[in-house]
Amino acid sequence: MKEKNLKAIINGITQQNGYLLEDITSKKNRSQLWTVSKNIGGVLYRLIFITKNSSNEILQYDIPDDKKNIYILVSDKDDGSDREQEDNSLNYFLEKPLIKVNLLKRKVTYSENVNLQVVEDIVSVMNNGNLHSSSQKISAGDKPWITMGIIAVNVVMYIVTAYLSFVYAQGSIFNSDTNVLILLGAKVNNLIAQGQYYRFISCMFLHGGIVHLGVNMYSLYAIGPMVEKVYGKAKYIAIYFISGICASIFSYIFSTNVSIGASGAIFGLLGAVLIFAIKSKGKTGNAFIRSILSVIFINIFIGATLPNIDNFAHVGGLLGGMIVAFIVNFRTQV
Repeated sequence: MKEKNLKAIINGITQQNGYLLEDITSKKNRSQLWTVSKNIGGVLYRLIFITKNSSNEILQYDIPDDKKNIYILVSDKDDGSDREQEDNSLNYFLEKPLIKVNLLKRKVTYSENVNLQVVEDIVSVMNNGNLHSSSQKISAGDKPWITMGIIAVNVVMYIVTAYLSFVYAQGSIFNSDTNVLILLGAKVNNLIAQGQYYRFISCMFLHGGIVHLGVNMYSLYAIGPMVEKVYGKAKYIAIYFISGICASIFSYIFSTNVSIGASGAIFGLLGAVLIFAIKSKGKTGNAFIRSILSVIFINIFIGATLPNIDNFAHVGGLLGGMIVAFIVNFRTQV
């Protein structure tokens, strides 16, 4: 078992589900248990993370009974490997609440005396954590090439915009000139009305400044790889572009201002993640749904309160992404 997998699980469950880290040291003060705790429904629970090797040493620790203790056995090997030795080492846990997490098979099993909310929290981390078993290898096809490609196009377009703004207009390399943005394809209502429909797409790859670009590309890098993995590359492209076009159409209908930026399409990706979370609620849990909803509402609130933010585009992109994601199927294995 790789220690980084345990760290990834514990980081995920503390950050996503609100568990608190604890410190339990062995009687000889030589090592520490990986433990977290949380109040669930008025009851204090302590999760104690162990592996097959560390389970043999569990008696070295003074684990208090002030909370309901649940043991989390994490493995990154096939269930059938060394089964007899594993069963012998786990006799101590036969009558105790136990959750088994197999990273190789992405499988979670648990005893009858385990709180189901804890199981949901573990599953949500399994689905969204950066976890890999010792026998797993990330192939080139699993890398987020589409996300990196979209980021590259946006960066190239900004370099072109910055150059033209600095050399030929009144802008600089840090702030784009409006006339240059219009020349390169910004959303301008009267030009679209004249038949320049390509602006519904071209405006998605233009940005008003280095900060605007940086924020959007960071957001795309944060959310894009997950959508690309969950839905697959072809559906990811469809979600991104349809969301972006829907964002431009909403902006065209409800706003007369010049509009640019990738944020509408990025909101579409958030909508796709929300649909995935709802459809796979049994695996991801309610906490993941609440987390996505909070991100969406916070960003819409920010857009509604700050000047020069095209919130109509954000809403249009969000709805577009949700509709496309609802129609298509995501991968069974994620």
